[in-house]
Amino acid sequence: MRRQHVGLWISAFLLQAASALGEEVEPVAIERSPATRIARKYDLSAEDHALLEEIEHGCFLFMWREVGKPAALVKDRLKANVSSLAAVGFQLSSLPIGVERGWITEDEGRQRAETILRSLIERSDNKKFGIYLHFVDQNTGGPKPDSPESQTSTIDHALLAAGAIPAASYFGGQVASYVDQLLRNANWKAYVHGPEGYLSMGWKPDQGHGMGGPGAISPWTWKWASSEEFLVYLLAIGSPTAEYRVDPATFYRLQRRFMRHEEQPPFVVSWNGSLFTYFFAHCWIDFGRFGPDQPGEFGIATAPVDWFENSRRAVLVHHHRCKDAAARFKTLGGNRWGLSPCMGYKDDGTDTYLVPELRPSVADRDQWCGGTVAPYAAASAITLTPAESMAALREMRHLEHEGQPIAWRDPSQGGYGFVDSFNLDQGRAQDDLVGIDVGPMLLALENVRTGLIWRLFHQHDTVRRAVQLLRFPPESAYTE
Repeated sequence: MRRQHVGLWISAFLLQAASALGEEVEPVAIERSPATRIARKYDLSAEDHALLEEIEHGCFLFMWREVGKPAALVKDRLKANVSSLAAVGFQLSSLPIGVERGWITEDEGRQRAETILRSLIERSDNKKFGIYLHFVDQNTGGPKPDSPESQTSTIDHALLAAGAIPAASYFGGQVASYVDQLLRNANWKAYVHGPEGYLSMGWKPDQGHGMGGPGAISPWTWKWASSEEFLVYLLAIGSPTAEYRVDPATFYRLQRRFMRHEEQPPFVVSWNGSLFTYFFAHCWIDFGRFGPDQPGEFGIATAPVDWFENSRRAVLVHHHRCKDAAARFKTLGGNRWGLSPCMGYKDDGTDTYLVPELRPSVADRDQWCGGTVAPYAAASAITLTPAESMAALREMRHLEHEGQPIAWRDPSQGGYGFVDSFNLDQGRAQDDLVGIDVGPMLLALENVRTGLIWRLFHQHDTVRRAVQLLRFPPESAYTE
């Protein structure tokens, strides 16, 4: 009997703890707060700019140097011999930054963009219905027999296309023509799966066949209102080819799960709470220029959301939880935070890919990955939480373990700036950089400094069309 009572008490305690970490609440309108308005106007000091310049330069050098030949596609990760087209999207957006910062000439940037796009567009074996493979050969742009997987990916294609748009706006000419072809040929309608009209995650050929043979659409769909979905649907809705566009109401049918952590303001949570699920889309979409979205105009009964405010709330809760976990993990602290997918280590010391999870989330579970911090996570959230992110970058840049920098590799000595991850409990860092970690860090830092990538992205016709069809109101309409 005593054991039964103890079991009931423990169950009740765990239920209460879980509720505190992720309490679901009724849908409530999420509007721009005064604190967020202040954060949008954060004033970087000269010292801040110097640090961000150093970090950006390291990121750019990775994107410029770690490429195949002759296609010049950036590697998926430093130790890999394959390219992910998501990383190539960030690579293409890095080129205007490199020119503006004086690290390459405009001709060098234009030629690199043309080489990359030509290697992809002039092949027919690396796409299905105009949506590209997840992984390709970094030297040719075609399929690679030993790649980790052989299937198209709507999110990787979206990251490729989103990244190509700023290059098109910046360089014009042949680059813009290639990007227009990329956008025009993507048949998003072919990937719609199920009665809700959601987009499938991809298409896979049958065993032994290539892109021209039989295959099947994945039954898994993009259905939660979070950062990856926003990029996929914005591009699918804004397609230059009318018959390939997805109904804009689908964006508002994405499932919105409203939750809160302790007494913090509620927000729409992502599937697993990993930090990239809140900042990825902000690399290109400047949600700060819009007010709350308008589901009611599409006949959908859910609360309107200011997605800049929503993501900022999510990052602040993430930061808060990392601070609270400092007693459990030596790596975590007020200025050491950011849990997002990265290269790390197994218990036996071998390399592995870590995918942390943090409540509140739809999945409602925590996976701390030993407290491993990925510097790119706090850096990529800088447009949302500039004060908190700058404090983290300052500390991690100069953090030492046994008298040596643990999180920084000096570009002047052949490094690329921040490591992919570090863990003070393990006393080691992971130097195998990942393209989709380096990329968002570079774009976010440039956006917080100049807004360059945001401006180039939003001046493109595809983006303007999507914004119009989605009826995003300007934020100024909600400013007193």
